[in-house]
Amino acid sequence: MTNTEINPAKVATQKKDFSAEVGEDIGYERGAKMVKNHFDKNGEASSHFIGRDIIEAILAQPGVVGISIHNGIDQFGRSNQVLVGVNSQGNYVLNITTISAGGELGKQRGIVTAGGVRSTGTQPCGWEW
Repeated sequence: MTNTEINPAKVATQKKDFSAEVGEDIGYERGAKMVKNHFDKNGEASSHFIGRDIIEAILAQPGVVGISIHNGIDQFGRSNQVLVGVNSQGNYVLNITTISAGGELGKQRGIVTAGGVRSTGTQPCGWEW
């Protein structure tokens, strides 16, 4: 049995904290209902698939505790998702300090990604309501 109840205390905490613990498993039933509610309101259901490798690369960056997902529009005018790592203060991880084998400090850009596979249709693959 999955937990489909909302815990108000946990929701209140989530609004304040940027930590690896934010989020919860809502279960298939609640997830399907949320997707259906979006479909009923907007007449479409779309999704963006992002591969595990890039998600793990974002999460593996120093200081990253989670990922912020933004709606965006690419250079062709298509809807797309933009993902960026976030630290425990709620700041985007856009620059990373590195140390070379010789002990020299350097900087490299944090990972910001977009793309993946977009799926549009009247019913998303795998959801049944």
